[in-house]
Amino acid sequence: MFDWLHLGIERCIRSSPPLHKHIASFSPVWYVRRLGELKLVRTLRHVWRNCPTQRQRWADAGITLADIRSSDVLRHLPFTTGSDLAEHPEDYCCVPRDRLVHVFATSGTTGTAKRIYLTDEDLHRQTRMVGTHLSRFRGSTRVMIMMVMRNTSWSARAVAIRAYRKARIHVHVVEPELDIGAQIDRIRRHRINTLLSGPAHVHRFLFEADVDLRTLGVRYLHVAGQPFTETFRTQLEDAWGAKVIDTYGMAECAYGVASECRLQDGLHFTNIDFHLEIVDPKTDELLPDGREGEVVLTTLSRRGMPLVRYRTRDLASLRPERRRCACGLPLRKMSRVRGRVDDVLFMAGTNVYPDEFDRALLSIAGVTDYQVVVDKDRYKDRLNVRIETDLAGQELRDTITNALRTIPYVRLLQDRGQVLAIGKIESVPRGSLTEGRLKSVRIVDNRPESTT
Repeated sequence: MFDWLHLGIERCIRSSPPLHKHIASFSPVWYVRRLGELKLVRTLRHVWRNCPTQRQRWADAGITLADIRSSDVLRHLPFTTGSDLAEHPEDYCCVPRDRLVHVFATSGTTGTAKRIYLTDEDLHRQTRMVGTHLSRFRGSTRVMIMMVMRNTSWSARAVAIRAYRKARIHVHVVEPELDIGAQIDRIRRHRINTLLSGPAHVHRFLFEADVDLRTLGVRYLHVAGQPFTETFRTQLEDAWGAKVIDTYGMAECAYGVASECRLQDGLHFTNIDFHLEIVDPKTDELLPDGREGEVVLTTLSRRGMPLVRYRTRDLASLRPERRRCACGLPLRKMSRVRGRVDDVLFMAGTNVYPDEFDRALLSIAGVTDYQVVVDKDRYKDRLNVRIETDLAGQELRDTITNALRTIPYVRLLQDRGQVLAIGKIESVPRGSLTEGRLKSVRIVDNRPESTT
């Protein structure tokens, strides 16, 4: 009965023209939430009718079509995992193969690459939302994209280009392998006011640029692909004279899931396109708002290959649902992603989170990126570090060792328990840890599984 109203609300929220964006700011928060709930039920019923694999899995869990009447049923459905999409992605498609005209693949950074299939309509909806987000930043009219795309099926850059052009934003693309001086020349020549890149790449400018970055006129740095600390954000903003905007996405969702607004206070996720849950990664228990856990995601606007309760392995929390954000958007917020479940190191009964390594190592002057490799030395855990810096020799070892010891649990395990050792520390050229990919793999755990 109210389908025309639902469609109108969606078009306003997705639309780039100023008038439509203004109308979206008056959309009631409760109505947007209700629209998301209705789309969730429709998606679940669509999957039940058109995906035999999911229907069988849900039936095995005791769910029938009659049970799919409200969003409450979602918590009783089994999870979808990365291995499901890597091994048999076709089993999760809900339309004929000839309609699945777009194929995305993950970068494979954390394991076997996963394939995602989309219809042309699916991709159109997603790119409209991504483009609308950027157009909400006043003065963001000329964007330079600095994202590696060695594998043509890994299309984060292609999605961004399509989205920004739909929003009538001028787009210029540059390969990050181009030397920093040449990239600065491009920024000046094309009057770029917004950069889209991985955080490690824009950080390199601080050490390799021979000009004051504040003179370039860049107003926004939209960074994606890797968590970063607030200290790191402040360092970038001071150097560039620009706002650093955190964004969150993945190939499984055509990249655009959530992003900060100009207030930089949590990430808005489009809850007319995605339903987010936070679960305990160990017990699978659903966690309340404000509690940190694993992000579990269900797509609401995809017909070709909807994802239901997809385990992202990312750590974050949902903000309590109160009044609308001061920026005007009626969309819910999540916290910034702290890291990945796979990156949390469990050592001697203690969890050490990846952002603790960020604070310790990226605060060192001249360091642009790092990689910590953990292995076993008899009964001890051993931390080996590869780091992008100009330091060398004993100065390198002393500086990195002292930085690691600022992490409380590392210092405690090393001093009191004598169960942690600092192993090999080596300096590598800047950019080498992200060569050929958007982000580096910062935590590598090579210990036997029985020890973790």
